[in-house]
Amino acid sequence: MYRVLPSLSNFIPVSSSSKMNNTQNTAAGEDPDSKAPSSTTLPKILIFKNGWQEFGFMLAVMLGQSFNLTPFGATLNARWLIAGDLGVPGDNGQMSWIAAGFSITTGSFVLVGGRLGDVYGHRLVWLLALAWSMVWNLVSGFARSPAFYDAARGLTGIGAGLMLPTAVALLGQTYPPGRKRNLAFGLFGALAPFSAAGGSVLEVLLAQLVNPQWIWWLHAIKNALNLAIAIPCIPSSIGADLGGDVDWFGALLGVSGLTLFNFSFNQAPLAGWASPSVIAPVVIGIVTLFLFALWEIKGTKSPILPFGIWKAPTFLAVMCSAFLSFMSFGIFIFYHIQFIHDFRGTTALQSMAWLVPFTIDGFIAACLVAVLISRVPAQLIFCAGLIAVMLANILTMTAPVAGSYWAAPFVAALIAPFGPDMTFTAAQLVASNTVRRSEQGGSRMALGIGLGGTVEAYTNAGGTQPLRGLRGAMYLGCGMAVLGIAIVVLFVRVSKDRRDGYDDENEGAEKIPV
Repeated sequence: MYRVLPSLSNFIPVSSSSKMNNTQNTAAGEDPDSKAPSSTTLPKILIFKNGWQEFGFMLAVMLGQSFNLTPFGATLNARWLIAGDLGVPGDNGQMSWIAAGFSITTGSFVLVGGRLGDVYGHRLVWLLALAWSMVWNLVSGFARSPAFYDAARGLTGIGAGLMLPTAVALLGQTYPPGRKRNLAFGLFGALAPFSAAGGSVLEVLLAQLVNPQWIWWLHAIKNALNLAIAIPCIPSSIGADLGGDVDWFGALLGVSGLTLFNFSFNQAPLAGWASPSVIAPVVIGIVTLFLFALWEIKGTKSPILPFGIWKAPTFLAVMCSAFLSFMSFGIFIFYHIQFIHDFRGTTALQSMAWLVPFTIDGFIAACLVAVLISRVPAQLIFCAGLIAVMLANILTMTAPVAGSYWAAPFVAALIAPFGPDMTFTAAQLVASNTVRRSEQGGSRMALGIGLGGTVEAYTNAGGTQPLRGLRGAMYLGCGMAVLGIAIVVLFVRVSKDRRDGYDDENEGAEKIPV
C-alpha cells in the first residue's frame, strides 16, 4: 500500500471555479477517475496534521543543523582553554586536532548518510544519528587526555555526518522546487555562521568561567531537547525508506579512504610530511578512494554514490568550486581567530564578540541567496561568495599586529560569511534541483585547516615567526578561492531557477511505502 506525497499545491485551497467544474463533470455522467490524475488532482493527503507540526518539523531540522555547528565555533574560540584543560597548552598541532577531529569524521560519513537514509528511512537515520551525537557529546566532557578527547570528538562527528545528508533529504522530499524550498534551504544555510559564530556563546562562557567540559555537557542537553521535539514533529511519511540495499563494502572503502586522507593532512602539521604516520595514511587513503571509485562504477548494483549524478550539467564544477570555497573559509576562520587571540590579545569571549558581524551577516547572506537564486544565475552567486572569502583572507593576512578592530578584523568578519553561505546555499539548491527526487539523500573545512596548518608549520621558521606562518596559511586560502573563481567562470553555467514544483509529475508524486 502506498501513500502519495503531495506537491506544494496540496497546501493551497482549491478555487471555487475548480470545484464547480468538477461538479459539472460529475453531473454530466463523466467518471472523475477515467482520466489520469494531474499533479493538481492527486489525493490530498497532507504531510502535516497542522501548521504547528510543520513548524515543529522545521524547528527540529534547523536545530539539528545548528547544534552540529556550535561545537565547531566553540572549539575555534575556546581551543586554548581546551588545550590547557587537556594538559597541552600552547601546542598548535594539538589545537589543530581539537578543531578538526570532529570535522574529519563528519566529512567522511556524509558520504554514506544519504544511502543509509534511502534504505532505512531518512527520518530514522536522522533520529538515531542525533541520539548518537548526544551520547558522545556527553562522553567528550569526561575526556582528560588529547587522545581520548580526539577519539570522542571523532565519534561525535559520525552522528553529525549522518544528520547532514538526511536533513537535506527531509527538506528536499518535503518541499518541491520553488519559493518554499528556497526559503527552507536558505534558512538551513544561514544557520552555519549563526551557530558557529554566535550559537556557542553560552558554551564558551562556561568554558572560560567554569570548565571547558561544560561545552560538551551543555551540548548533550541541547541534543536531548532536539530529540524531544523531533520525534513527534517529523511525520513517518517524510523520509520513509525506499527499499534497496546498502553497499557495505563500498561504504567501508569510501569512509576509510576519506578518513585516512583527512587524517594525514591534519597530522602533517604535528608530525611533518616525512613522518610515516603521515605518509602511510595518505597513500593508503588515495588507493582506497581509487578502489572505491572502481567498485562504485563496476562492482555494485546499489552504489553509495551514484556516479551518474556527476554527468548532470556543470554538477562537477559546482561541487569543486564549493569544495574550494569551504576549504578557503576553513583556513580563514581558524587563522582569523588565532590572529585576534595571539596577536591582538583577545580572550575567548572577546573573540566571539569580535565575530558578531559575522553572525548577523551570515544570516542575511543565506536568506539573500534564497531570494536571488530565482533571479540571478547561480554562477554569479558562486563568484560573489568566492570573492568574499578571498577578500576576507587578504584583509586578515595583511592586517598589522597593532591596530583598530574597526579596520581589518571588523571588515573581514563582515564579508567572510558571504563566502560559505552563498556557495553552500546555491550549491545545495543546484544539486537538489538537478538530481531526481529519489537521489536527494545524496570535511571540506577540516581538510582546509590541515592544509593551512602544513603551510604554517613550514613557513614559521620553526615556530620563531608565528605571524609569518599564519600569513602563509592564509595565502593558501586566497589561492583556493581564486582557483574556485576560475572554475566557476570557465565551467559553471546554471540558469535562473524559476521552477515551482517538480518537472516530472511522477517525481512530484513519488510513492512512499507506509
